[in-house]
Amino acid sequence: MNVISSSLRIMCLSILLTACTADGGTNNPVFRPFQWYSYANGDDIRANCAPGRNARYRLIYNAIYDEQVRTYDILQIATSDSATQTTRVFRGGISVNWLLGAGVSGPAATHESKEVISLKDLIAIEQALIKSGFEKPAIKGQILHSDEFYWIAMVCRDGNFKYYAWTDDNADIAKLPFREVLSKGDKTGVPFQEPYVPVVFGRSSRYYNGGRDSTYFKLQIGDNGLDL
Repeated sequence: MNVISSSLRIMCLSILLTACTADGGTNNPVFRPFQWYSYANGDDIRANCAPGRNARYRLIYNAIYDEQVRTYDILQIATSDSATQTTRVFRGGISVNWLLGAGVSGPAATHESKEVISLKDLIAIEQALIKSGFEKPAIKGQILHSDEFYWIAMVCRDGNFKYYAWTDDNADIAKLPFREVLSKGDKTGVPFQEPYVPVVFGRSSRYYNGGRDSTYFKLQIGDNGLDL
């Protein structure tokens, strides 16, 4: 029995360690919490960011983590005048019913679309980023609360990686231009979660978790990404 228990522990640890590194996807609701920091930091993009490689873009819209998260992964093919945009929409929390085998049609489900976008559309995304201040240095020490609204963007162009985030403290989240330009390649069919002012209290408590059956965590921005 001890040998079996030990083997199970080793197997579970191995699974968790593997799950902690993002592979560019956010589909699995069980592994998602372990991958999220890596994914939101763009670890997989950084690892393949080199001169001559295809340009990659990732934008994340956190519309209260337990209510809606939208991710946009864009890959530009260097030899083509187009790019592919993969859009995913999900609720961040893990459903207990899903873990018990109730399926993925509930809160844990991910809606996904993959579309080819034109070079003109990609340029529009670039212009929207520049217009929103993306080229400025990341705001070191900026806090991203999971129970609020924020955008994250990261880009690898010709071996150069750039990262920036927007909250209500440094932008008007409702008016950032990403939404319109990204909507052309978003065929998920899931309505966009409009920003609103959430009711937040008790964060100073070490036991605060955002409320009953909810998830709370925070991310902090470092020099050019998350301060992990």
